[in-house]
Amino acid sequence: MRPAMSAAVLRRVVKKRQALCFLALTTTLLLSACASVPMASRDADAAGKTFAPPPPGSATLYLYRESIFGAAYSLALSVGQRNLGALAADTWFRIDVEPGTYDVRCTTPEASGSQSVQIASGETRFVEAAIRMGFVAPRCAVFEVAPEKGRSAVTGGKRAQEIH
Repeated sequence: MRPAMSAAVLRRVVKKRQALCFLALTTTLLLSACASVPMASRDADAAGKTFAPPPPGSATLYLYRESIFGAAYSLALSVGQRNLGALAADTWFRIDVEPGTYDVRCTTPEASGSQSVQIASGETRFVEAAIRMGFVAPRCAVFEVAPEKGRSAVTGGKRAQEIH
């Protein structure tokens, strides 16, 4: 027969179980709070990850969001006057454009960020859209990254569906 637990030991066991339940509930809530966006087909995702060169006379932009920070929010993206749609964490777009200079813009409920990207015929460039801390809601920033970093992020993510 086991000896009875002391009241102090019993309180510690109960507190540990409460802490574990709180941690499990918090983790579940955080994981379920992730933003979702329309996704491209598996074929489109696989095709984009081959990093095929742009069509003749064109250039290619990959725009991606890698961070899990701010996962409950999506970022609206546009290139020039072209609205692409929204990116959630670990998603990306590939677009073919005419050579030129483009204003790449992200938008959140609180603010927007932009970056001018100049791209020549035959080039492929990578632009990251990232969530930043805001006062009430998150802010965003866009910036061009090295091809190696961009390829790695695209390979690890999933292609979002561009709005038309």
